[in-house]
Amino acid sequence: MTLLDTTLKPGHSVEITGFAGENVFRERLHEMGLRVGMTLTILGRAPFGGPLLIRFNTSFLALRNEEAACARVKQN
Repeated sequence: MTLLDTTLKPGHSVEITGFAGENVFRERLHEMGLRVGMTLTILGRAPFGGPLLIRFNTSFLALRNEEAACARVKQN
């Protein structure tokens, strides 16, 4: 599943299992500090298909749909 999966609701924790998609988006996620094996918490989504807000460690990120679709995750 990806971070865009509709079963993921605010408060759910997921673990990153890998990255797929365009190289530009994968590199961007890596530059933002996301790594395989990290645990993320879904905080919510902006209205009208806006960015996805996540938390990991002590950081908060807003990911565009194109970026969130690249992160492969499994639910904890």
